[in-house]
Amino acid sequence: MSGELIVLLEFESASGLTRAEIIELVEVGVFAPQGEGPEDWRFPEDALALAREAARLMAGFDLSAPGLALVLSYRDRLAELEERIRELECRLPR
Repeated sequence: MSGELIVLLEFESASGLTRAEIIELVEVGVFAPQGEGPEDWRFPEDALALAREAARLMAGFDLSAPGLALVLSYRDRLAELEERIRELECRLPR
């Protein structure tokens, strides 16, 4: 994780998400900023890549925040399963 933290206003500007979308994505667990509430939130700099991807997916597929959270969860699970398949394939005799 990067050591730099970004305040909500900067995160909003750099991510392509609206403040309302970011708040909703925090509520569904996509982001876990530091701080008590939106005005105190600090996001790790490396969360920007996920935020930009979230903005693209939400716009491209007209996803709600819960829908996006589900898509991201499935994407992460798929990556885990693909990695496991690669590990198992390496163990097979050739």
